Amino acid sequence: MSQQYKILCIDDSKSVHAFLKQCLGSNVHEFYSALDGSLAIDFLKANPDKNLDVIFLDWEMPKLTGPETFVEFQKMNITTPVIMLTSKNEPENIEQMLKAGVSEYIMKPFTADIILDKIKSVLD
Repeated sequence: MSQQYKILCIDDSKSVHAFLKQCLGSNVHEFYSALDGSLAIDFLKANPDKNLDVIFLDWEMPKLTGPETFVEFQKMNITTPVIMLTSKNEPENIEQMLKAGVSEYIMKPFTADIILDKIKSVLD
């Protein structure tokens, strides 16, 4: 049997949510979506008992960017592994977020194999 994950996807593109859910397929136990960082923060404050396995976080979003959202997660003492999903591929951007404490970094476009490999790497 495959591993079942509780996932929060934070991205302003609904197609990313749909594709991510499709990539995870039967590996999804619970899948939550937020279209921006402030909605994700509201969700996490309202559901402190969700015990998520992984949070996927887009970099470029309205209201709060991925980095700004991540700072808020740190203030909330959220310890769930965060995987950045982004088209930003500058080494300094990647290094900035890894130093800040994100667990992994995935470049868009991505494949199901990459998603599953990154989840396994942050949970092992």
